[in-house]
Amino acid sequence: MVTYIEGDVELARQWYGARGTHHECIMYLSNVVDPKMIMEPSPASDHDGLNILLGNSADPSNNHIEALERLLPFKDQPLKIYAPLSYGDQNHAKKVISQGKAWFGDKFVPMTDFMPFEQYLEFLKSLDIAIFNHQRQQAMGNTITLLGMGKTVFMRSDVSQWRFLTSLGINLSDVDKLELRQIARDEADENARVVHSYFSKATLIKQLADIFEG
Repeated sequence: MVTYIEGDVELARQWYGARGTHHECIMYLSNVVDPKMIMEPSPASDHDGLNILLGNSADPSNNHIEALERLLPFKDQPLKIYAPLSYGDQNHAKKVISQGKAWFGDKFVPMTDFMPFEQYLEFLKSLDIAIFNHQRQQAMGNTITLLGMGKTVFMRSDVSQWRFLTSLGINLSDVDKLELRQIARDEADENARVVHSYFSKATLIKQLADIFEG
């Protein structure tokens, strides 16, 4: 069983009786951060208020509506909520768009078209806070990249990736205690340092060699 999230292995054993050997591996190049891409000094904010990312797809497991409800107390603050909805359940996407516009008006920005990878990275750099309200392990590529950029990431504390990331020493924020507050600069810098150290090409090569040569 090849994964870098030990909690997923535990669930596979618990739910499906899996008995295979666990090999720690970050698996995909999308889980490898490019230091040149991310470690550039963050430019001064060129927007008013906060830019917030909500979820990573139109899959209902993002629990968009619940997250939007948690944001309602802040609706009068200067903010923009960006919701990637270009893939996944498009019926659910319509519900999210309808509710987001009803509650937040023009402050809710649905993203219904795909964009080139480099453009998407520039978009991620423009964010201040990300909210991942998934009830299962998901959106790790986005999460890793955002943490590597020093962004504040909110997620549920009962999912396997919370335990994994915090075990690395990464500072996460709990969706259940949602507030529009960015983590301290030194915490953000430490998150980025940990991400660059673990989610590297060198780590991936070593892990793959351990699997195929072991």
